[in-house]
Amino acid sequence: MKTTKTSDEIIDIMIRKIAEGSWNEGDLLPGERLLSEEFNVSRALLREALIALQLLGLIKVRHGGKRVVSSFSYRPISTLMALSLQNNPKFDPDLLHFRETLEIDAVTLACQQDDVSALLKITDQMLADHQKGEPIAMALDIAFHQEIFRLSHNIFLIKTSELIEELLKHSVSYNRNKILSNRDYGLTLVKQHQAIAQAIKRKDVQASVAAIKAHLQTVNTIEETP
Repeated sequence: MKTTKTSDEIIDIMIRKIAEGSWNEGDLLPGERLLSEEFNVSRALLREALIALQLLGLIKVRHGGKRVVSSFSYRPISTLMALSLQNNPKFDPDLLHFRETLEIDAVTLACQQDDVSALLKITDQMLADHQKGEPIAMALDIAFHQEIFRLSHNIFLIKTSELIEELLKHSVSYNRNKILSNRDYGLTLVKQHQAIAQAIKRKDVQASVAAIKAHLQTVNTIEETP
């Protein structure tokens, strides 16, 4: 006789298996019949839970329908957040406020680190691209801010930055249309990224906080420009 477990309970059980290491990345999941017997649930209920895990990015389906454990990614969640919030008129200002709250803490902690070579390398590439007449690549812009979070060595800041990555991509992509129409914007942003990186290199907390605030204020000005 099948139990009265809900799909949410099955999802919780399978997530625990992944978290505890019973199922590891790359492992092939047992077939539906074996899993339904193990959890003592119907195959229909099991499929519902498996689809939910797939949407969360915890499992993926290979050619032939075989399911394997995937490395955890916030991308499916953040993509859903971006799609559900992007038409909200407060999307950009509220995202900017949230970014400022996070990035002030991140640059403060980053100032404690000795090796900021990766951050400086990104700003060098930004400058080189600008001098060649090319706009700042969205990937470089996002990589710069993600590197600051990495330098914070704070797991919650790092994971939160991963969660909002798709939101940040939306914001950067939207504003790039305005940046591309005004070369002065591009030069200003290059200089601001350099100022942030150099302040972190000097371990100057006050300057790095001021620099990140100035940068985000510029982004806000660009957003509000018709």
